[in-house]
Amino acid sequence: MGVVSALLTGAVLVLTGCEPADGDRASGGEAEASTTSVSPSPSATATATANGVERLRPAQILARARAATLAARSLRVHGRMRDGGQKLGLDLRYDGRTRAAGEMTFNGQRMSIIRLGRDIYFKGDEALYMEVGGKAEGKAMAQLLGDKYAKVTTKEKELAELAGFFDRKEFLAEMLKDTGPLIKAGGTSRIDGRAALVLRGVGVRIYVATEGEPYLLRLDGGADGRVDLSAFDEPVTVKAPPKDQVVDISKLE
Repeated sequence: MGVVSALLTGAVLVLTGCEPADGDRASGGEAEASTTSVSPSPSATATATANGVERLRPAQILARARAATLAARSLRVHGRMRDGGQKLGLDLRYDGRTRAAGEMTFNGQRMSIIRLGRDIYFKGDEALYMEVGGKAEGKAMAQLLGDKYAKVTTKEKELAELAGFFDRKEFLAEMLKDTGPLIKAGGTSRIDGRAALVLRGVGVRIYVATEGEPYLLRLDGGADGRVDLSAFDEPVTVKAPPKDQVVDISKLE
């Protein structure tokens, strides 16, 4: 089952047959999700110094790139992929390891998600819930939540896959686990203004910055999708939606 399917199917299972506590039924309103800067990362400037990773072996290059990417205080991940035969898009901002906010699309339907440690908030619309949970369950979920966020926690076993998706370390491990033996492709590229070398693996090209920190800049799986990483160390604030715009599933009976 795909990541978003796992999230929403698990949520539907939790919600089906439940009724909200007094005052928790959904109503309209926009939720506050996150704020981000738009200033360029200093390491992306033309004065960045060569980091010398091109002299290393492919496995060493990838290890350096993974470490540098995980060491960044914040970053953006955006792109598209096929997940369990379904089309998945994502645009996420990470603040540390387990704080993230952004949007995912599932077969064209959009969902907003925020993770703060063990807490996960998500919000979609009736079309999204019906796409995943079926007509009856989707309608019931939309009626219950309205325009509010549902709040769940990583303790829900049905949501373990999604929780990992918003854990930067686990996400990178998942994206890089099936690369197979790597070779250095000839030449260099530029990704979002950064000089990069290319590592070629099984069905994937991995772009690593050769100037400044050796960040992972792009994972390109061709028809299976492409993910870009950017906005390293740019200020980002991830915060929970206002309490009056949240339905806490743990309080439903």
